[in-house]
Amino acid sequence: MPNRAEIRCSTKEPAILCVLLLLLVTSAQAVANTPLTLGWLEWAWLQPGPVKIKAKLDTGAKTSSIYAVDIESFERDGALWVRFRIPLAKRHNKSSDVGHMVLERLVERETRIKDHKDTSRRRYVVMLDMCIGGHNIRTPVTLADRGRFNYPMLLGRLALQGRVVVDPARIFTASRSCKSATRH
Repeated sequence: MPNRAEIRCSTKEPAILCVLLLLLVTSAQAVANTPLTLGWLEWAWLQPGPVKIKAKLDTGAKTSSIYAVDIESFERDGALWVRFRIPLAKRHNKSSDVGHMVLERLVERETRIKDHKDTSRRRYVVMLDMCIGGHNIRTPVTLADRGRFNYPMLLGRLALQGRVVVDPARIFTASRSCKSATRH
């Protein structure tokens, strides 16, 4: 789509057509850049999969975090990788069987997280692909034991900025489908 600088009207074209074309292009760009409004609690679909997971959208947290256990680091092709298990909630058939998803990811970095008691813990940061609100995104997440928390995933500002506005009065508003090749 052309930007405003690429639209040129000649003296042969009526001025009204140029103005209408400029308005159409400008409004289309504004719609394309408008963040999606989601609730503070949404379903996200982890890729590959998709595996549905409950996510709290938290503008107070910078980096996202996911419930991961059995975290093992290893070297692959001279780089640091981790293998971890994501515990999953009861499946759709309402059985008592709790499944899990095992993933291996390249470690992007290591970070130290302080809790409210000023205890510092080292966490691995990896990139995860997910679908939320009909959009595929890739975002950095820390691997943490979130077993004592209400929600297995927390999406922070790095995942949300420029993509999502959080409405604290709403929950579970996100589209359940993703565009197959769209990544934001």
